[in-house]
Amino acid sequence: MKNIFFIIILVFMYCNLFAQPNQDARMLGLNGAYTTLAKGYQCIGINPANLASYKTKSANIFNMSMGLSTNSLSIANYNAINGADLENTLAINYFPKSEFYDIFGGKGIRLIQILRIPAPLLNFSTRHIGLSTNLITNIDMGIPNGFVDLLLYGNPFGKNISIDIEQFIFIAEEMGFSYGHSFKSFSAGFTLKYILGLFYMGMESIEEPYIITNYTSLTGKNQYLIQQAIGGAGTGLDLGFTTHESKDGYRFGISVINLLGKVEWTQDHFMRSSLESTLEKSAGDFYFRPNEFMYVNMTIDEMTGTNLDVIYYEMYKVMPLEAIETLDISSQDSTLLIPLSDGTYLYPSGGEYKLNYLMGDGDTTFTTTDNYNQFSIGDNNPFITRQPIYLRMGISRRWEGQAVVAADLVTGFSDRFGSSSSWRLSIGTEITRFKNKFLRLGYAFGGLSKKSMSIGYGRQIGNFYWDSGISFNGGFSIETAKGIDIAIGFTWQKM
Repeated sequence: MKNIFFIIILVFMYCNLFAQPNQDARMLGLNGAYTTLAKGYQCIGINPANLASYKTKSANIFNMSMGLSTNSLSIANYNAINGADLENTLAINYFPKSEFYDIFGGKGIRLIQILRIPAPLLNFSTRHIGLSTNLITNIDMGIPNGFVDLLLYGNPFGKNISIDIEQFIFIAEEMGFSYGHSFKSFSAGFTLKYILGLFYMGMESIEEPYIITNYTSLTGKNQYLIQQAIGGAGTGLDLGFTTHESKDGYRFGISVINLLGKVEWTQDHFMRSSLESTLEKSAGDFYFRPNEFMYVNMTIDEMTGTNLDVIYYEMYKVMPLEAIETLDISSQDSTLLIPLSDGTYLYPSGGEYKLNYLMGDGDTTFTTTDNYNQFSIGDNNPFITRQPIYLRMGISRRWEGQAVVAADLVTGFSDRFGSSSSWRLSIGTEITRFKNKFLRLGYAFGGLSKKSMSIGYGRQIGNFYWDSGISFNGGFSIETAKGIDIAIGFTWQKM
């Protein structure tokens, strides 16, 4: 049991090496209650209508955000499970398996890293117009919940344990042009984005992977697709609306971020074309042409205590096809053809086929027919990744020279690329009564972190603003937090 805990802690330590930053330090101090308060270039990606609402000239000089987060480990949880006995209910240090299982929230052990780096001096606004350039990385990796099931409860009879794996790495450069216009009682704005896809690699399950144990044997079938792309291009659109501040200090805003946002990864992209020969030589078996993937099939074929040589995996390259009725399919290709539940197919595209048994002999390797140039839809149907869409709604009230209080409701429309389909409520306040000094406090409920608390501080020196913030994610204290985010920023602003 101690070895198990040691492995888990090592995984958590690995996760903690990565960052989960916010857009800027002021936003972090307010814990995301920013839809009506973001101004200057900092409203790009939040609510572009604020360009006309505040009419601020601004430029990014330096901005950095970093954090340490997991989906399950906190000081309180560590103290509870360290040295715990999960089996003996009479032990003094007994800790129920069910409570240990609940720590992971049904999501296994996950690492989610979201990094947004605004380029110095290339993010600025001049009243109604703003330009932005940001490097964006998203990493979502981890161990599926099915492995946690096996770790704690073994493989119970008749229960289907899902080994659903989804991993991806996405890196892109996002450039945007924003414009805001002021009307009689409100402002409206938009951001047009060009997204330069730098790199994508992902792994996802096909159908429903499973491991099941009956009274005679252990059976499992787990099919996965490994996807890779270099060099892509796409567009996106942000729309925003903000009311002018009322006499009582109220302001309401709503925005949709990344509407229609997507990246198409194609063979003729300049990055792909320039790196093609290098990729082909260096990537080996994992050199993929556009819309070409690696199929991995991991199978346990009725394993018993005396028959251990039935665990194997096979790997070969495939391409998606919508129909095969008109194709002249060879006998070799027919055995490698994979029908999907949506009526489409994965067809062998060429390259090496590998069949490896984990125990015993029987490994097989051969070269499959190169069908890619004959059947592939390639650039006519490029591999596409879609940007997460966010809906933001916010309200704020300002007491001139004293403070401002804001509340936001935010949701995504998927659970990929750091987005969450769960609603997140943020409440933040910024105290402005001290000359050239700003104190911030925020609380949030829902979303990826479930709950968090943040504090922040800002200082104005002429037209220069220095901001810092820190948040505790997954809890309201250092002891219960499952992660910490820290941000600092230095900007130039002029009203």
